[in-house]
Parts: sequence; C-alpha cells; structure tokens
Amino acid sequence: MKPLSFDDFPAPAPFHGVPGSPVLRTAGQRLFRTRIREAAKQGPNFAGHYTIAEWGCGSSCVSVAVIDAETGVVHEGPFGTLPYAILFYGKALRYDRNAQGEYQYDELSYSLNSRLLIARGCPNDLNCAAYFYEWTGTQFKLLRKIPASPEPR
Repeated sequence: MKPLSFDDFPAPAPFHGVPGSPVLRTAGQRLFRTRIREAAKQGPNFAGHYTIAEWGCGSSCVSVAVIDAETGVVHEGPFGTLPYAILFYGKALRYDRNAQGEYQYDELSYSLNSRLLIARGCPNDLNCAAYFYEWTGTQFKLLRKIPASPEPR
C-alpha cells in the first residue's frame, strides 16, 4: 500500500487577505470561542484558506476546529477529543512512518499547501491508530486508518 503524502492532496492557492471573524454556530464552538478566535487571527495554516485551531482537552489530548479564513465559517474536526496513546500495555505505541522510515508520534500533522490531515491517537478514547483524512471543503473524509501497535522494548 502506497504511503499517503501531503503532496498527493494539493490545496488551492493560499489566502493572503485579512482573516474573517469566526462564525460560531454550535454550543461546542462557543465553549472554545477564545481558542478559535485566537487561531483565526493567525491566518490560514491548512488547505489553502483554512485555519486549524487546536486546544488541549486534558493531559496529552487535543481537540480541533477548522475555520475558513475567507468566510469565518467554523467546521467541526473529525473527532471530539484525540487523546494521545503513549502507553499501551506498558509499551509506547507506533503509528505510521515518514519518508525516511521513522515512526511518527505527533498527534496532528497538516500543511497550508495540502488538504491532508493526519491524526495519531485514540479518537474519543477509542481505536488507537493513525488516521488519514482528506478535507473536502466542508468536512473530513477518512482515507486510511493504520492501527497502533506496541513498540518492542
């Protein structure tokens, strides 16, 4: 199976204008309005004209929202919470490998020039894996899931 690459999912040209103010539509978005607004001010960091806002949800855990820098529309992330599974039966977990064959352990990987989001962890405390999502412009489409495996000691 061919590894997925950020280059395989090119994004439109980056947005260079003044980012729009976030349009908070749900109770969950309003609950994290400060983090969403602060991230939106920084401008796009994902898929050309979107900003991924990240915030902690406990020890080794992250939640996200996606803000359209042009319109301010806020979209939900592909998971509610993403706890990072550092230990599994007392061993570190391995996820996917980079181009050099090294295991990746970062919770999230994304790029301004790509529509690919890689999330590594246990979404909503279930099914620890590396998840590869394509951003469609309104939602995330799951492309691949690589289950985590214990790293040998």
